[in-house]
Amino acid sequence: MKVETTALSIKHIAQMYCVNGKHFADLYRNKISGYAYWCEQELGCGFYFNAANIGPYMSLDETCLSNGEVWTFLTNKDGHGGKGTLAAAIPGTKSDEIISILTAAMGKSVRRKVKEVTCDLSPSMMLIASEVFYNAHVVNDRFHVQQVYNEAVDEIRIDIRRRLIAEENNRDKSVPPKTYSNGETMRQILARSKHTLMMSQNKWSEIQRHRVYILFKYHPILKSAYTLGDGTAQDFQRTNIAYKSHEPDEQVVRKGNGIGQQ
Repeated sequence: MKVETTALSIKHIAQMYCVNGKHFADLYRNKISGYAYWCEQELGCGFYFNAANIGPYMSLDETCLSNGEVWTFLTNKDGHGGKGTLAAAIPGTKSDEIISILTAAMGKSVRRKVKEVTCDLSPSMMLIASEVFYNAHVVNDRFHVQQVYNEAVDEIRIDIRRRLIAEENNRDKSVPPKTYSNGETMRQILARSKHTLMMSQNKWSEIQRHRVYILFKYHPILKSAYTLGDGTAQDFQRTNIAYKSHEPDEQVVRKGNGIGQQ
């Protein structure tokens, strides 16, 4: 069928044949694709598991499905998202339940051959990985490590902006707020720097660079936090490394002030 052999979305295919896109998508999902039959057959016990897809390099993550339910997925990195990728799909994220299901589904010989498990910084995900695959390194994905830095920098920016707004509410309204060399007030600079501080400084435009220069000049704590996070991102790019840890509670950044912990 054309749905399986083309790169076009179901909506575009439906438009080509003058069919309602939503109706066709529902029809394909519930009838044509056999998805409902697969769910009944494969998930009859409440979860999906395929031991053939267990390999030396695995990923563990939690995902919210379209109906709002959160599932835990175990995937094989060598599958690259295609055939042979999905090893397990389990409803819920409770660590003790996930550990119980996975250890019952896999023998020690299968679990022992896993060398590395990649997950986010969630303590429950790290606990599951270390308990089930006791012979493997637990690796925090570089994306999630960088996300922690970005969130810490943004929290500092928001805190500074809140204090500035409180000060402006108490000042004399007849006096206009101070504007800086780029023609913006500090409140505007803080608001417009949100996405800039999430980017590498190599990708800044001249306008963004000028704005951040002013921001860092008057708020050096933001510069310290950003420099720490950007330096880590550049280290990842140069060395292509991931962050390895066996400590579920280990923190990369202290969010309160953006200063890294060793």
